[in-house]
Amino acid sequence: MIAYTHEVSHEWQRRVTVREFHQGSLLIDDLCDADFLLRAAATHHGEDAQYPCPICGGSLRVVKWVHSEKLGRRSNTARSEDEIEQLVGEVGPITVHFVEVCPVCKWNFLLKEVTAAPVV
Repeated sequence: MIAYTHEVSHEWQRRVTVREFHQGSLLIDDLCDADFLLRAAATHHGEDAQYPCPICGGSLRVVKWVHSEKLGRRSNTARSEDEIEQLVGEVGPITVHFVEVCPVCKWNFLLKEVTAAPVV
């Protein structure tokens, strides 16, 4: 079992970015730049966001990316909750990024960063 701690939220910056886009201060090409790997990860590993894309209204996915030097080549990859729990069991605490992705318009934004650690 794992717990997410040390959360750093980027949702305030997301709201500012979306507002600036709708006011015409930002171009869609500057925001909607998710590459193939990120979109594929969102499609195959992500979960439904339960709210629409702020740019095109499409279905958003939230994907979890793991990061840690202790993970070696497994670092910077998309993982399911079960896989994250297994990785934490193997190497200890790791960083997890929650990224929302729209497979339709390529919008993507880092929502939050957390530390996944074993529950003791």
